[in-house]
Amino acid sequence: MKAAILGGIEDLRIVDIDTPACNPGDILIKVEACAICKTDVKMFHAGHRDLKLPRVLGHEVAGRIVEVGKGVEDKFKLGDRVQVAPGLPCGSCPFCIKGVPNMCDAMEIIGFHHDGGFAEYMLVPANGVHNGCVNKIPPSLSFEEASLAEPIACCINALKRCRVELGDVVAIFGAGPIGHLCAQSARLFGASEIIIENSSQRIEFAEKNHLTDVIIDSSDIDIDPVEALREETNSNGVDVVIPACSVPEVPVQGVKMLNKRGRIVFFSGLPYGYENISLDHNLIHYKEIQIFGAYGCTSEQNREAVRMLSAGRINVKYLITHRISLDELIKGFEMVDMHNAMEVVVK
Repeated sequence: MKAAILGGIEDLRIVDIDTPACNPGDILIKVEACAICKTDVKMFHAGHRDLKLPRVLGHEVAGRIVEVGKGVEDKFKLGDRVQVAPGLPCGSCPFCIKGVPNMCDAMEIIGFHHDGGFAEYMLVPANGVHNGCVNKIPPSLSFEEASLAEPIACCINALKRCRVELGDVVAIFGAGPIGHLCAQSARLFGASEIIIENSSQRIEFAEKNHLTDVIIDSSDIDIDPVEALREETNSNGVDVVIPACSVPEVPVQGVKMLNKRGRIVFFSGLPYGYENISLDHNLIHYKEIQIFGAYGCTSEQNREAVRMLSAGRINVKYLITHRISLDELIKGFEMVDMHNAMEVVVK
């Protein structure tokens, strides 16, 4: 089969490799759509703490089952249309037992530890099948839409971690794909949102697609995003801040935007060398601000995302601006890297 193999930093090659063997408990799928995540681009340029090379990248995957391993024939059949939650938990550690398998002590991830979806076929290992990582999708949901269930699931995890609720005002840094998905998801939780973005191209895209009523242009050097947001909220600040980008200054600004008892969730990791940021301890203390982390998502949150997509509660069609072949993968990485695309799907 044809696959894109990352052998090292910026060493990506389209090659022919053996189709994975489907052992007992496994499922083999024909990949119909695999969206490019910003993390894929990061791994291409700089690696990742969880990445094991050489590797077929791609973890936002939907496809059709072409082989079912012995022992799971009662759950899946040939031809089933499925979305795959990439995190493969052990199912037995304390975190898995508590219902937070994304914190699993032995977590392995498709596209990081196991070969992913930038290939013609992809194997879902038995522990992933056993732990609910394969989700059936209805005929009404396209494969490319279903491939975006995983980033929606990550947004759901972040919103639940910081307890977004009815009546909250949420500030979201970034009008990229994650910013759009967080905004749509926040509205489903009963919140309203304010977007902060520094790209005129992305502001124009957000306005064209009626993402939100309030967008603060942070590229204007004469505008302080913190003061601009406080003006929009009658000096109250917001209830929740979600940095949907990896700019080191954003969490610092975000804390200053919060109302009393506000919450900020660190959705994205920061670049190497910028991990240690300086936050105002007294501001956090006196305003009883709460800080949360959010990493990845659970298999159940993937199922929830599939249900949202299937019911039309989340719209991703307008976000898919480019569709490319596997041979054009590096071109797709460049489009994502340069913000020349929103969602790029490999088909």
